[in-house]
Amino acid sequence: MADSKTSVFTGLETTEDVTVSGGDLTVTAEAGVTVVGPLTKLEETVAFGDFTDGGSTVGTYDITVGTVPIGATVLAAAVVAVTGFAGDTSATLTIGDGTDVDRYNTSTVNVFATAAGGVDAGVASGVKYHASAKTVKLTITTNADFTSVSAGSVSVELYYLT
Repeated sequence: MADSKTSVFTGLETTEDVTVSGGDLTVTAEAGVTVVGPLTKLEETVAFGDFTDGGSTVGTYDITVGTVPIGATVLAAAVVAVTGFAGDTSATLTIGDGTDVDRYNTSTVNVFATAAGGVDAGVASGVKYHASAKTVKLTITTNADFTSVSAGSVSVELYYLT
């Protein structure tokens, strides 16, 4: 059995993936995923052109940096920066899991106006514990057809415990 000062890391590409600061260990498995003990943060910035047009007023995007694993409990979602979605008269965001469109936020988040400092996404409105792995799905709803969107991006973070 290894003592508390000995650690074994497998699957890490470089020592840049591991940071120790003030006794806290941070392991970054890949860009957009940060792990500190049992806390994981998924972080991704998505441009308007990355969304899939749903054929009507809706565009969707599945976060690609990681999934919420079985046994995780979601603590919060945050919209940390918005470059306003333009070309329509409104744009709202929900953060869900593909089944529950707003599982990870309360109500809708206005992403029509630029908000460099972010926008409050509220608390998770769905079941926080995950009995199955889930992909985080962003849904933008506009006033007219989603193809009218001509600019914009949103940066989203999701925090969970394992």
